[in-house]
Amino acid sequence: MNVTVKSVAIRPPAPPNQEREIDVPEGASVTDALLKFGLENPDAHATLLNDEPIPAGKRAATKVAAGDVLTVFPPIHGG
Repeated sequence: MNVTVKSVAIRPPAPPNQEREIDVPEGASVTDALLKFGLENPDAHATLLNDEPIPAGKRAATKVAAGDVLTVFPPIHGG
């Protein structure tokens, strides 16, 4: 099944395409999809699933469905 992954402001060695569809098996999790997208440490990024935030501790248990959109951002630093 296909899901769309969008990366926002992620610098190399992140995946070169800022948005692309990836094919993941039925039952794949958010973590599975982000790893397939090419992120080495998916929990280090803020992640939205269909515009809803998914905390790092819930990504491995949160399943994706065909047509879902994942958006990933680098962690926000500063103060």
